[in-house]
Amino acid sequence: MLEAFKQYEVREGSVLHYQQLYPFLQERYPHYKDVQKEAEHHLTKEGYVNPAPDGLMLTQVGHDHVWGGEGR
Repeated sequence: MLEAFKQYEVREGSVLHYQQLYPFLQERYPHYKDVQKEAEHHLTKEGYVNPAPDGLMLTQVGHDHVWGGEGR
């Protein structure tokens, strides 16, 4: 799922909207709703994302993981 943040160029403090995320997951996982729920829980627990009303907001920790310290 973190690949989606990079594909859509989501940076720290920005939101990856569910309307972008669902097609991304559908392409890669036949049971994307189960994958999405488990991944979202894991990424939130690890501090990579915070839930937002319309998607997932990338945290500083998540940004550093996705972008490897590339510019903010």
